[in-house]
Amino acid sequence: MTPNKSREKVMVKSIVVNFLLIVFKATGSIVFRSSALLSDAVHSFSDFMSDLLVIIGLKQSKKPADADHPIGHGKVEYVLSLFLGIMILFMAYQLISMFITSLGDSPEPPSALALVVVIVVIISKWLLSRVIKKDAHALDSQVLHASADESLGDALSSLFVIIGVTFGVLGDVLGVEWLLYADNIAGLVIALFIIRIALRILKDAIHSLLGKTAPKKVIESTKQRIATVDGVKGVDGLTMIVYGHYYQVMVDIRVDASITVKKGHDIAHHVKKRLHEDKKIGHVIVHVNPQEV
Repeated sequence: MTPNKSREKVMVKSIVVNFLLIVFKATGSIVFRSSALLSDAVHSFSDFMSDLLVIIGLKQSKKPADADHPIGHGKVEYVLSLFLGIMILFMAYQLISMFITSLGDSPEPPSALALVVVIVVIISKWLLSRVIKKDAHALDSQVLHASADESLGDALSSLFVIIGVTFGVLGDVLGVEWLLYADNIAGLVIALFIIRIALRILKDAIHSLLGKTAPKKVIESTKQRIATVDGVKGVDGLTMIVYGHYYQVMVDIRVDASITVKKGHDIAHHVKKRLHEDKKIGHVIVHVNPQEV
């Protein structure tokens, strides 16, 4: 099974769980009258869409290079992330608008049974995060690490639902009117948290579309790999751009100035071959510089 296929299989697990939790939360928010639970359902929807777009991105990024895209389709993930960030931002805006327009109304107290829904959700998301994190380490996948972190973040945001529902129920039992607003306030806090997620997604997508460099440790290990190729006297320059789930590499190597052009070409070919041993490296451009005596 290829790395992409493995990642897709893990992401399908996450999508199924997130979809079930969305339905569970949304139903619970209506039945048990919890605005905070509704916001949490929207938060889970953002996770669901994120995982869905990751699968679409992985499929599209595997398309081979063509005349219009000579170095592949890896950046399709960033375009999809850009749309995702805009969509999540719009949903958060709708939630906040709903809460603001309802401020003048007398709040309806949530049912204590909403807490059961939240506890089930927190346990489910925590377990999902653990499973995906384990797979992320096994596959060394940045996409899966991000998905695991999002699942854990979703579980933590559900704690605000517990606080909002608990104080809302106490307000109803004790007859303290201002506590009845706790559920709505918790929903508003989660909506703000969703905005933060949307802005982070947009920032990362724009940063990547502009050409984000690979981590320093990846660049250093790549330099060391190039230096082991026979005939390479040094690495004058190395640029590695993150391109979806793989890297695009441009390298300047230094070779003996007295060798033939054919020999220099062969050394460059061996450098490409060595770099392509790493499945995360895609397109490679090698420029040869002469080393003067």
